[in-house]
Amino acid sequence: MITQTVLRVGLLPVVLGFTAFAAGCPGGDDQASPGTNGDGASGGSSAVEWGSCPDDFISECATVALPLDPSKPDGETLPVFVSRHLAPGGAAKAQVWLLQGGPGDSGNMFTGFIEQLWERVMPDVDWYVLEHRGVGLSSRFECPVQEDPSSEDGAEISASEWPACIQALKAQWGDDLAHFTTSADADDLARLIDRTREHGKKVILYGASYGTARALRFLQKYPEAVDAVILDSIVSPGAQYLSLYDTQFDPVIKDMSAICAADPVCGAKLGPDPWAKLDALFGKLTKGHCSELGTDVALFASIAPAFAQMRSLRTHLFPLAYRIDRCEAGDVQVVGQYMQALRGSSSQADGGEPRDSDVLGRHVALSELWEEPAPTSAELQARCDAQRACPGAALEIGQLYDAWPRYPHDQFWNEWPRSSVPILAMNGQLDPQTPIGLAELSADRLTAPHQTFVAVPWSPHVVTFESPVKTADAAPCGTQMMAKFIADPEAPVDTACLDDLVPVTWDEDPAVVEVLFGTKDMWENTASPAPAPRNVAPVDWAAVARLARERSLRVER
Repeated sequence: MITQTVLRVGLLPVVLGFTAFAAGCPGGDDQASPGTNGDGASGGSSAVEWGSCPDDFISECATVALPLDPSKPDGETLPVFVSRHLAPGGAAKAQVWLLQGGPGDSGNMFTGFIEQLWERVMPDVDWYVLEHRGVGLSSRFECPVQEDPSSEDGAEISASEWPACIQALKAQWGDDLAHFTTSADADDLARLIDRTREHGKKVILYGASYGTARALRFLQKYPEAVDAVILDSIVSPGAQYLSLYDTQFDPVIKDMSAICAADPVCGAKLGPDPWAKLDALFGKLTKGHCSELGTDVALFASIAPAFAQMRSLRTHLFPLAYRIDRCEAGDVQVVGQYMQALRGSSSQADGGEPRDSDVLGRHVALSELWEEPAPTSAELQARCDAQRACPGAALEIGQLYDAWPRYPHDQFWNEWPRSSVPILAMNGQLDPQTPIGLAELSADRLTAPHQTFVAVPWSPHVVTFESPVKTADAAPCGTQMMAKFIADPEAPVDTACLDDLVPVTWDEDPAVVEVLFGTKDMWENTASPAPAPRNVAPVDWAAVARLARERSLRVER
């Protein structure tokens, strides 16, 4: 089994808005604006009662009572969870707030990266994680009956279970569902920054995927309240919508096909036009080619996006297609072995108390991350059918649009912020989740001094982690740029590490090949010496496709 560190940073695209609010009140004139203390005199560290953490967070945690309705600071409160990990010896020069994606994913996934990477590269940073309201220990949205492991689809909520889940959600929260929004999250962040700000320390936001939507919304409401912002894998307001998500994978596979054609190994196997080979293969599968595999073209189309998304697997699509096209007995066995191994290595239960919330994710997505007017189910299906690789996520979530208790758009919807704070915006050029063409809009919209967009070759989603370099023991290029930006947000962004990036190649680690393919050669059945392909049970293709669809909304390493 391959051990992997997993960072779930979902990518449900967001539509943001702008208003000319001055930095200040989250919704009432009697509220203190963030950052007015400067030295933490009325807040600071003492304003939050820090204590111990659950095992998946470090190293001090607190549950803070914040206004359920941000416009009513003296009204009912909501428990909101925050954690922090301080620099050793009190040496911090910056407080960095980490904003997880999704929507609906937990910030607990930052724990491993702080401990294993960032603390080493940036020892003078205090790390703060705000759990989005409705997620994890911040009053998690849940449907206990439908998410029970013994229910129809286990911990996942099946299509037939969603109606009852929606009714349970409305019964529990009623009109208060309208307070679980991206804008309310920004107000939570503003209040917590105000309580923890310390004299002499920069305050910087880092958002990944939907976390960039959170950061951008914060800048809309509080344009000058922080010292700098890092946007990693940008959800461009008014351009990227979850309802278009199923159309975003073919372009990346086409780009990968061009890289394959130029590669001496992959090009020799698939020829000068690998995309044409893939396209032709899908056509053959439609007519029943390689029926011995026990699947059909629709299932292959829903599985293929996982290869576009995951850096660790993306080169495997081409040898698998090569084998399926040939469809000899050895190929059928190897492809079956691969899919079983993929399902086994990727479907491990995280264990412990659930943190992510698919319910909150759909609540935010359908309320403000969807095209207007909303596409019909038939339109979503037609978009999916027009692709060779379609995860079906937009189609699946879109079925809930009419039934969901959506909240109305606010004045911030569908616009960009106007802020003069330094911004480092990064996006991978092989990212199907926040495509480079849409992410590049930030270069045109964020144009104040010290606001910089960097396109990172070969990188998929979340550049900070998914941009390995050739230099031994060096941090990923995205982390290198991040560290230097945090040290001096007004200095020119140092992009030297782009020249050190590991390119896309087909010289896969033999150990990985043997574990996943069950043989020593990804491409051929005549490798020598090689063990005989393993006998495997029939593939549960529907389960593999379901897994690929779920994972298409997240990042895995």
